[in-house]
Amino acid sequence: MLNDEERKYMMDHEDKYITGNNEDNMDNVHVHVYTTETDVSDDHQHMFLGVTGPARVEGRSHVHQIRTRTSFAAENSRGHWHWVDIMTDRAVAMPDGSHTHYYEGRTSMNDGHCHNFSDVTGLGPNICVDEDDEDKKPCKYKYKRPDDEEYN
Repeated sequence: MLNDEERKYMMDHEDKYITGNNEDNMDNVHVHVYTTETDVSDDHQHMFLGVTGPARVEGRSHVHQIRTRTSFAAENSRGHWHWVDIMTDRAVAMPDGSHTHYYEGRTSMNDGHCHNFSDVTGLGPNICVDEDDEDKKPCKYKYKRPDDEEYN
C-alpha cells in the first residue's frame, strides 16, 4: 500500500496516464470498477461505487485514484455523506492474466465521524509501459513486488 509520502508525491507531480495503443484515444484509458461498503460508525455505514481514474505509472507498475462521495445516510430530518479521495496500491497479477488493485482508507469527517474501508478493484487487463520508450506491450515482471525473487 502506498504511504502518505508516496501519495503526496503522486498528487504533486504531473500525471503520467497509461492508455491503450493510442495516447490520443481516450476510449482506451485503463480504469477499474469498484464497489465498497464502509465500516459501521455512529450506528450506520455507507457504500460507494464507481470507476477509478486512469492508470498512472508508478515504478514498474501503476496505480489509480478513487475520488467519490459515499451514499447518503438519512437520519431523522437531516442526513449526510462523506468524501473519499485515495490512491490504490500497485497492481496485483491474477492467474488469468488480468490484474486488480487493493485499496484502503478513511472517509472525510462529516456529522462528527468518519468511516474506514478496504477492498479490491474489479479486474483489468495487463498493460505494460517500457521505462525507456513508453511503448505498450505485455510483460511478465510488471506486477512483481521489489521483494519478489523474479522482480529484477
